[in-house]
Amino acid sequence: MHEFIDNDDGYTVWLKDHPSGFVLNVRRNPGASYAVLHRALCQTIAKPRDDGAYTGRGYRKVVANAVDDLRSYTRTLGGTNASFSLVCSKCDPLGG
Repeated sequence: MHEFIDNDDGYTVWLKDHPSGFVLNVRRNPGASYAVLHRALCQTIAKPRDDGAYTGRGYRKVVANAVDDLRSYTRTLGGTNASFSLVCSKCDPLGG
């Protein structure tokens, strides 16, 4: 598991190197109310954008090869369980 803050270049390299991985999109100051799970190839978090659009501004990315690692991370956000606030409906990371 790795966290990217103000490092869009490193984040996009990770996406290319881990196409079957998972991404948790969280706010800059993360909390349990916003933790959105995506597949690494999801175009909502992987298509080319302006510098800082992914890991700058108001967001950071937590990445892992296994969903369970990101579930564990959500426990550190202060929620009552290890859960995501949303699961992307476009890439369906918990589906087949």
